[in-house]
Amino acid sequence: MAARVLITFAILTFVGQLTVGQQELADLPEVKGYKLHCIESSGITESSAKKLSAGEPIKEPDQPTKCFVQCFFQKLRLMDENGVVLKDKLEVFLTKLMDADKAKDYVKQCDLRRTNPCDTAYAVYDCYLGKKAKLF
Repeated sequence: MAARVLITFAILTFVGQLTVGQQELADLPEVKGYKLHCIESSGITESSAKKLSAGEPIKEPDQPTKCFVQCFFQKLRLMDENGVVLKDKLEVFLTKLMDADKAKDYVKQCDLRRTNPCDTAYAVYDCYLGKKAKLF
């Protein structure tokens, strides 16, 4: 399983192909609710939502796409309302998917800040997306 663990937040949060215990993340009722809420509140386009769900990079993401990611991270309590990534919570969350040392390393490498919460969230998402590409 370690060789097949998907690292990116994108896959984890949007596709839900990874499991938490014996249940897929996408099947958790609260996650479905988070997605719907964040789609409505961000105004993300269907095209962008499909790309995020597929774990595809978006070369020039618009603000609604970035804000969808921010909303979802905030709903998962991995980012506060000011756009600060809650590194301790993120690390604990990631240890469900990979060994603790790797999770700690990724949290450190993807510790990014941008000018606003939506930009920060997308930069972190994009960092994890890049990690996936390097691991396979």
